[in-house]
Amino acid sequence: MTVQNLLWLIVAGTAAIDVVLLIAQGMTVAVEWATVAGVLFLYCLSIIYRYRSAKLAAVSLLATQLVAFSYVGAILTYLAMAATSQPMADDTLAQADAALGFDWFSWFGFVSSHPKLKLLLALAYNSWLAQGLVLLGYQSVAEPKRAQEFLLAAMLSIIFITPLMVLLPAVGHHIALAEPWRDDILALRNHSMRQIGAMQGIVTFPSFHTALGVLFPAMYRDRKWFLPVLALNLLMIASVMTEGAHYAVDMLAGAALAFLALAATRFMLARCTPEGVIFQDRLARALD
Repeated sequence: MTVQNLLWLIVAGTAAIDVVLLIAQGMTVAVEWATVAGVLFLYCLSIIYRYRSAKLAAVSLLATQLVAFSYVGAILTYLAMAATSQPMADDTLAQADAALGFDWFSWFGFVSSHPKLKLLLALAYNSWLAQGLVLLGYQSVAEPKRAQEFLLAAMLSIIFITPLMVLLPAVGHHIALAEPWRDDILALRNHSMRQIGAMQGIVTFPSFHTALGVLFPAMYRDRKWFLPVLALNLLMIASVMTEGAHYAVDMLAGAALAFLALAATRFMLARCTPEGVIFQDRLARALD
């Protein structure tokens, strides 16, 4: 199996699980046709440029897989939150923080009293999308294998995070700020949300932001941009507790799962057949 086939298999498998859960729970999805159209456009672009520009084709194909998995993966987290019968774990997570000696409210108060620090953390927290686009765009051209490694590791992170979210569903700290995820979580929990529409991040434990904060610098290892990327992502990891209202244990669990996803990714990639070998085999058979 090639890496591309593996990535598509994960996308298709996640979509299949979504369908099963939707049927089991009697829920529906208000399809975001703009996202579907974007996936089809990017995939067609990868086909058109397959023999004209290998680099552009690679960028388009990885972008297709990224957008497709982001959509089916987000649906999966919503369905998982609706399906879990476990009690809300906020008290348990807060007690775990206390056992670690971490005072979330003191940290939140400290950050709030330093506007420049708060702004810096807010910028770092919201940098994940730009970082992902830059990484995939740059690495798809400069080092496609590393771009595939990142995408696979990010996919596996969501797959590993989802069952833990089912076991320990939580909303996060309640603060006097807008919490757009709270209403969705509560509506999923009381089954008043029967149709999934516009989606947002609803995973509290473990923190996916933290997982990305580990994965991003790992993709720049042995490169000149490693230290600046590492510094940015250390700030992003620090920001999850205030900007995302996460518990400290959310952050620790997210980091641990990111390292697990990296190990699983390298294990799987080592057993994938290079794309070039498949092409050469097909060419040889065609010439026989």
